[in-house]
Amino acid sequence: MKQRLIAALALIVGVVVWIFPSLSRTEVDWRRFEGASITVITDSGASSVAWLQPMAKRFQEETGVTVRIEALPSREYRKKQDDMFAARDDSLDVITLQMDNRGGKLTAAGHLANLEPYLADPEQTPANHDFPGDWLGGCLNTQKVIAGQPINNIVWSAQAQLLHIRKDLFKRYNVKVPTTLEELEEAAKKLTIDENRDGTPEVYGFLSRGSGASITASFATYLWNHGGSWFRHDANGRKVSNINSKEAIDAFAYYGRLIRTYAPPEAANNKISANVALFAAGKVAMLSELNYWTALFEDPRKSQVVGKTTTILVPRGTAGSYPNLPTTSLAISQYSKKKDIAYMFIMWMTQKHIMQLGQNNAVPMCRRSVWGDPSYRAPSPAWGKSAQIAAEYGIAIAKPQAMAIGKMRDAAAEVMHVAIKDGSRSAIQTVADRQARIMDKLIEETEKGLDFRGALPADAKLMPASEQILPIRVEGLDYLGKNGGT
Repeated sequence: MKQRLIAALALIVGVVVWIFPSLSRTEVDWRRFEGASITVITDSGASSVAWLQPMAKRFQEETGVTVRIEALPSREYRKKQDDMFAARDDSLDVITLQMDNRGGKLTAAGHLANLEPYLADPEQTPANHDFPGDWLGGCLNTQKVIAGQPINNIVWSAQAQLLHIRKDLFKRYNVKVPTTLEELEEAAKKLTIDENRDGTPEVYGFLSRGSGASITASFATYLWNHGGSWFRHDANGRKVSNINSKEAIDAFAYYGRLIRTYAPPEAANNKISANVALFAAGKVAMLSELNYWTALFEDPRKSQVVGKTTTILVPRGTAGSYPNLPTTSLAISQYSKKKDIAYMFIMWMTQKHIMQLGQNNAVPMCRRSVWGDPSYRAPSPAWGKSAQIAAEYGIAIAKPQAMAIGKMRDAAAEVMHVAIKDGSRSAIQTVADRQARIMDKLIEETEKGLDFRGALPADAKLMPASEQILPIRVEGLDYLGKNGGT
């Protein structure tokens, strides 16, 4: 009888746990480290100001843990991290990073702690955290850069390289909002406007990055949409450069022609901030750039185009549409003596209601649920839809993912310099062949013994063609260019 009673009670408990699984997990005690402190090193960019730093103060109030945040300009913060990792400094606890930029280097060196044991621990991971279940696919695709690596970061924020457009100009001249690269070039031609016919347009049709290593970030989607990529695998399975393929040359020629023909003359030498300023001044009809710049375009203190712009996906090419998705992750130093506290900080920061606050303050988040929350209001309908689609289908292709990433970006920039200045296919092919050999040598020298994934088209979830029009449609611009339009 006693054995039957015990068996019956066990069955009841099992059923209760199956119906209410959260009862089988211990609720996280957010104040268990009260009085402790951790150190976070991050960059001083917009996402840090808008989300990380304000939320760190709230974290301290709710947990009793002091967060010392050192926010530095990008180059300085990377150097600071490198110096502390090299010294195995145990005072560094949490860092922010872009996995496609520094993740490979830091993972290969063993500097980032493995988070998988923490994620599996019910006393440290909230029962309702829902990672990776509530994370958008494109964000998750950026987490791992070396084959077989453990989860050593939690990706939280996703910017995207999209196309900012002057919707007022598209309406005034009844120009079709582009969904293909051919239509993009046609729109750039029609919206390069020289009303007084003095040879200097009042408005240029197109603008994007035209100089320096950072050009790879804006060019990447155009490269992939043409069917190119930074790398490929040869017949022996080796990773080799792909910047001299036919598809890559097509992309370099196309992008270079747009800059050379429809952009302001200074585009070939401009920094990013100068391009953004030109668009904000009303001098450009389309700007290919990160979507977070929308906040500046809607600031009446800094912009002359307030209420006149929106943001769409970069148009698809012959190979489809591959939104470039630079993401930011939170990671723990392998040398930290406070890994449990650092992990609690990451878990707290990536809770749904905390990430919702970031989403609502123009920091696009990687949780799927925050995009559909009733409290969220996108800067414009098209901005919200294009950013969400990019976070679902995007891939981290802003840089050629490699150990020697800086030199790889320089190699690609050399090709683009010729594509913009010269434009002839033979000249582009010659320099691309030369730079591809340099990239191949860098791979041989720096990636021996590493299965460094890089980003290949097979890694991406191909965006359905039907998605391309959705941002344009929700903005009510899909009628333009019809019925005798220009």
